[in-house]
Amino acid sequence: MTRPAYMIVSIDVHDSDTFGRCAVQVAPLIQEYGGEVLAATQNFRVEHGSWPRQRLALIRFPSLAQAEDFYHAPAYQPMKALRESASEADLLLAESPQDQAPEAADDEATPHYLLGATTVTSSDWIEEYMQKVPPISARFGVQGLAMGNEYSVLEGSWPRDGLVLLRFPSEAVFQAFWYGDEYRAMKELREANTVADHISFAGVVE
Repeated sequence: MTRPAYMIVSIDVHDSDTFGRCAVQVAPLIQEYGGEVLAATQNFRVEHGSWPRQRLALIRFPSLAQAEDFYHAPAYQPMKALRESASEADLLLAESPQDQAPEAADDEATPHYLLGATTVTSSDWIEEYMQKVPPISARFGVQGLAMGNEYSVLEGSWPRDGLVLLRFPSEAVFQAFWYGDEYRAMKELREANTVADHISFAGVVE
């Protein structure tokens, strides 16, 4: 197992034809560097706060080094220029805090993701939250992919100090966790002590 890295691309497209050509060209290069597009969609839901862009892409690389090699690869630079001519983007790179096995394929369910940008306004609640939330998350099969303030902004900006990226086994599980009774008290505690924007989206490429 390795510590994968996640490339998060929040994007506004103003030339869909050019952007589409870029997407077709870049897909094989992503694969060449071991990357996998986990999601590419404009059908995300704002769960809290707001979100500044129209579309989102989430790409998983086996390691931070491979993600950086892809981004700086000479072969990618013409594709990057093409993308930039057709869109505006905020692009982040975050390493997972722990080793992870590759995501297992499951033909029965599509994974669901939660992405959040967070600024903590008080730290008094964190110890209680970190004690109580992991057991709840484990019962729902939640996987923490990236979190904290250890990330790199490669393009654009990020609206808050920290980020969180979570994977759920399905949309139904996400709904049960996020809106259910088990997490409610801790969710209210977190919301009272942070300024945050959260979106959720399916693991689909559209």
